[in-house]
Amino acid sequence: MPRNILLLQGPVGPFFKKFANQLESHGHNVLKVNLNGGDFYYFRSGKYLNFNSKASVWPAWIESVMVGRQIDRIYLFGDCRRYHRQAIDIARRLGVEVYVFEEGYVRPNYVTLEKGGVNGFTTACEKEGFHERLENIDTENTDVPSEPVANVFNQAARHCVQYYLAASVLSQMFKNYEHHRSLNIFTEGLYWIRSGLRKITYRFTQRKLGEYLLANNEKYFLLPLQVHNDMQVRKHSEFVSIEKYLEYVISSFSNCGRDECSLVVKHHPYDRGYKNYAAIIRKLALVYGLENRLHYVHDTDLPKLLQNAEGSVLINSTVGISSLYHDTPVKALGDAIYDIEGLASQAPLESFWKNPGVIDRDLFNRFRRYLIDKTQVNGSLYTNVHNADESGLKWPAALAEEHYGQGDSREVEGNVVSIFDLEEESKLVEVSGEHPELEPAVSKKVAI
Repeated sequence: MPRNILLLQGPVGPFFKKFANQLESHGHNVLKVNLNGGDFYYFRSGKYLNFNSKASVWPAWIESVMVGRQIDRIYLFGDCRRYHRQAIDIARRLGVEVYVFEEGYVRPNYVTLEKGGVNGFTTACEKEGFHERLENIDTENTDVPSEPVANVFNQAARHCVQYYLAASVLSQMFKNYEHHRSLNIFTEGLYWIRSGLRKITYRFTQRKLGEYLLANNEKYFLLPLQVHNDMQVRKHSEFVSIEKYLEYVISSFSNCGRDECSLVVKHHPYDRGYKNYAAIIRKLALVYGLENRLHYVHDTDLPKLLQNAEGSVLINSTVGISSLYHDTPVKALGDAIYDIEGLASQAPLESFWKNPGVIDRDLFNRFRRYLIDKTQVNGSLYTNVHNADESGLKWPAALAEEHYGQGDSREVEGNVVSIFDLEEESKLVEVSGEHPELEPAVSKKVAI
């Protein structure tokens, strides 16, 4: 039986439009909600709703959509966003399935798609009973899609510019929208320009330091940073900022007694244009007496840094899985899917510096394969891989059946290019009182 599927916000770019086409080709009914001009730019044909009222209206409005359109399943990207958190809570109460896309747990050739939530909201990697679920994983089975993904930075950057430009140009169409970060195309453009200039500068100013570290000339622990506004940090850790995280870790390292070791701070490449922690790192080095043992790098090769490191300390970044892959011990300071006994250290940070421990390699192999089998789809959110379907991804058989199956290949009833638009149809809903009665306007042309 065909499902009634609702798409909320996806990644920047055309992925959700391609995914919708693939779902519809299997007979499912797909409806998209656009929240800003960037969403609209990439999904302006087919069946969609433009939500352009105040954020306070959103919970009642999206619930009325789920009920009125008899939604069976929701897909979204980024489960920490305010609009999405509210929609997920409502969906759970109504018994509507929620699936979340995210950048891949296993990189670079996969994207994450998990039921219920990702990272700290995971259901597949819930800690209770996790070891038991890993016991029967077959690591020898090679029947899994693994087409290589090319460097997608340029594609992602192009989609990002177009998305932000559309959001800016069409801001009056969605004047009440509240984004989880700045949508100003001019300031964002300046950040990207600054990122490019800094990349060129660091190629020269940090070359000798990078070569020195990669030559394994001294022992060090690695501190890979996440982007300054990473919602996974905000929702799934106790740190209110990267600056506070830096001070906490550097203070701990200064007291560990490992005078033969240095601490290397690795900046996140996507945060290069937004933040520079050089000043605070210099200050902390002086405060804690680490002038010669605290290094700050940007574009030094991460896999090689991991291979040479005594251990890596992070919050909940997927770099932790890369670290484990390279047999580098991990200490997670936030809620991370890999923070289980046998993989990440369960000791306090103060003890980790002195004894990072060892990784259970067999457990990691089963863990990695479990992630691929249960939560990973081969491909990228920003470009197509070889032999992909219309979504641009190459699906393993079990996940293809879970997401595309149970439909039929017949034509969806109704006109699939019809539009329901709150503003254009003058159906914008205003809320007053404690019990707003909200219903989406019914368009006879919308099939779902």
